[in-house]
Amino acid sequence: MTMRIFAAHVPTRVRRRPTWLPAVAALLAVLWTTQTAPARASSLEEQETRTVKVTSETKIYVKNARGKTIIVGRKDANAVTIQASKFVRARDEETAARWMKELGFTTEADSGQVSVILHHPKRMEEGENFWTFIRRISDRSYIDLTIEVPAAFDAKVSSTSGDIEITSLEGSVKLFGSSGDVLLKGIGGTALVELSSGNVDANAIGKDLHIHMSSGHAFARGIGGVVAVQGTSGDAEIHDVGGDTNVDLSSGDVVLEGCRGSVSATTYSGDIGISDVAGAVNASTGSGDIEVTLTPVGAKENRLESASGDVIVSFHTPAGYGFALEVHTGTGSIEGDLDIKLDEISRKVLKGIVGSGEGRVSIETANGDIRISQIGK
Repeated sequence: MTMRIFAAHVPTRVRRRPTWLPAVAALLAVLWTTQTAPARASSLEEQETRTVKVTSETKIYVKNARGKTIIVGRKDANAVTIQASKFVRARDEETAARWMKELGFTTEADSGQVSVILHHPKRMEEGENFWTFIRRISDRSYIDLTIEVPAAFDAKVSSTSGDIEITSLEGSVKLFGSSGDVLLKGIGGTALVELSSGNVDANAIGKDLHIHMSSGHAFARGIGGVVAVQGTSGDAEIHDVGGDTNVDLSSGDVVLEGCRGSVSATTYSGDIGISDVAGAVNASTGSGDIEVTLTPVGAKENRLESASGDVIVSFHTPAGYGFALEVHTGTGSIEGDLDIKLDEISRKVLKGIVGSGEGRVSIETANGDIRISQIGK
């Protein structure tokens, strides 16, 4: 693939720093020192282990506002074991001790579910002013959890700030988070992840995988069912999928490889790379290149579109292959090395039949080049 790099020189405009800035910075530094110096931060750590016997329960629910949550399935487990690492940092020893006393969690087994709910200390105090608020910036409290459950359990986790790891569960998983990374590995059922900010790494999911994220990267491999990824900002890389794959991004690159179903990839700003796909391919990008390897067997419809970027397509040609090819470009060029029976050809349009002509391949770019080749030729 040929990459073109354009560079332009932009004159630099020198801005003079206002003369009053150093004076203001010095004043703020003095005020900070005088207002915060009397307070001496104190940190505390505690460990707690709790066990909940399992009778008819089949799922675990964890609500952890701040802190890391790890859930591990054990085939020989007949109880839920919770290991909690509690941490507090406060402005003084008295506040730290009070916060540690208030920091904790409750457990409940009811209606087939074991619930673990974390409770954090109240950090806002009466009569607080700007400087006490400033002193609280470095204050924090959180609980890191490691929970062992029977392997057959389902899991549901709600987190505001903290990473989540779930491994070796035969059931299904649902995760809801605001900020933090997610790791899923060895999940037998379906997996649903809704995340505002953070990365998702999913490996060996037995059934379907659904990811909804605002900001972060998604990486998945070894998915038994379908994969659906929807994101605002971040890349998606998906490998080895048993069902269909659908990726829809506002901004980010997409890589799809080894998908046994059909694939659909959309990004409004980013590149798309697709290879080793058994089903139909639909790829669209507003600004970016598309590079695809196709095996055109059967009556599959493949559509590739880029508003601003190159499209590069390579074809495997097994026995019985064939498709109707239609290519359009606005301001780019069309280049190819393919055995084709031409119906129409010009600088902007190419139409024809390849092999049996059973399937369909449509390629279009408004501002970019199109290159077509036959692998092994």
